[in-house]
This record gives sequence, C-alpha cells and structure tokens, in this order.
Amino acid sequence: MRSEEAQIGKRVRVRKDHRTANLQGQEGVIVKTWGDPGYTALDVLLDKGDWQLFWYYELEEVGADDKGARRQNGATTRP
Repeated sequence: MRSEEAQIGKRVRVRKDHRTANLQGQEGVIVKTWGDPGYTALDVLLDKGDWQLFWYYELEEVGADDKGARRQNGATTRP
C-alpha cells in the first residue's frame, strides 16, 4: 500500500512478511491516520478486536490481490 492510498475506513491486511508473526495476514479497518501524508502511520482496528499501529508499508489493501487470485484459480462468484 502506498502512503497516499491510506484512508480511514479502508479494509486492509497485514503483509505476510511483517516482522510480528502473529499479526501476519490479519485483516482490519483503518480508523486513524497519523503524521505526514507521504509517510503515514495508521491505527487499524483488527477483526479480532485489537487496535494496532502500523506504518503504511506494513499493510496491503484487501480486495486488490484477492480479485487476481480468484481469476487465476478459476473460481467464480455465481451461485
């Protein structure tokens, strides 16, 4: 995720290369941004109920990668 893409309410996932193993892959919502728009820190409310502060580069937007993965494995959204 780029710093300027970080917006309150955006759904995000902690990158799999994050230094804290128990946070890797967790998802949540950005609830507050801190600092300079070019180098943003983000408060994220994780789905498990915890709040965590991240740098923008430690997160990825949920949905952007998921759509590509679904197309590659042939899954569809039809009932």
